[in-house]
Amino acid sequence: MLKIAIARDAGIILLAALLGSPATAGDVRHLTIPKTVWGTWALKPDQCVANDASLISIREGGGTGPEDNCAVEYVVETAGAAGPIYSAHMMCTEKDNPAKSGSRAFIVIPRGDDAISIGSAFDDLKTYYRCPKSN
Repeated sequence: MLKIAIARDAGIILLAALLGSPATAGDVRHLTIPKTVWGTWALKPDQCVANDASLISIREGGGTGPEDNCAVEYVVETAGAAGPIYSAHMMCTEKDNPAKSGSRAFIVIPRGDDAISIGSAFDDLKTYYRCPKSN
């Protein structure tokens, strides 16, 4: 009788642990860059002038930066404490040397409607500001 009581109690504890745990979301893979980060971005809002070489342009299928033109291979979305964190895996070609290309990954973290952080690692993220749509 003692064995049945222990087995029953262990079963109840296991069931409570499984039902009581919060659901966790896994990573979501996308074939395009999420629309919320499309646009033209600058390190400082006053750099949002036409043809500023430091601007970053992000679109559905890729992006353009000061040195590279990149096409999306895939994007992984991970849940973060303050919202989504994107890891954009891109095939990039150097603007000065189109024969030189390679795969790169960029971390993109939205910081509200008008700012994002971008970098190749969490310790080199830089904040960019959305330029007006006229640029």
